[in-house]
Amino acid sequence: MKEKFDDKCKRFRMHFNLSEDDIDLLLKGKGIKYKGIESGTRIVTLEIAETLPLVVYGIEYCVFKRDETTFPEYEKLPEATKTLLESKANAGNTVGTKGTKNKASYVVLVIKEFKKGHQFINSDIICVLPPPLNLEKAIDWNKGLLKGLVKNTNTSKHWIDENGKKRREAIYIMVEEVNEELLEKARKSIEPKTLIEFEERSKKK
Repeated sequence: MKEKFDDKCKRFRMHFNLSEDDIDLLLKGKGIKYKGIESGTRIVTLEIAETLPLVVYGIEYCVFKRDETTFPEYEKLPEATKTLLESKANAGNTVGTKGTKNKASYVVLVIKEFKKGHQFINSDIICVLPPPLNLEKAIDWNKGLLKGLVKNTNTSKHWIDENGKKRREAIYIMVEEVNEELLEKARKSIEPKTLIEFEERSKKK
């Protein structure tokens, strides 16, 4: 049960582009700490399990823990969460048309710490890309900087999206790790100021 709760908390957090510090900020008035739950260094108490979903997402724990429960609509989020998301959106960087041409570079930066054998689906990567890249549905792993890094396992994962619809995505596996040369190429293709902002934001996720 603990692992399922931890995993669900992380999926919800990443879906709304919240950092662990953001969650702690929203829980500050309750005297509860979130950071450490995903890494396993903090014990999930009943108080945390009951308070976190309600305060951050407006969902009662008894509903949050159900397998079929998925992301709430933005309008149904608590006001404090909406205010935080709005402030992040206003302060966030938008890569624009030029940035979309460097999509592979951003993907390299996201997967740079993945070890050989690590498995994932495209949605795990896309959700942490800067806008508007985080609205796309696919990643071409067979071209440019990404070629040869991953392999389709020919298996899939079923999950329910934010609209309550069942989705199925292919599961990929890392067959080669991102080396320093590749990482340097990716960084060089992104405008310095944008690169710094993206990497700083990624550290908080």
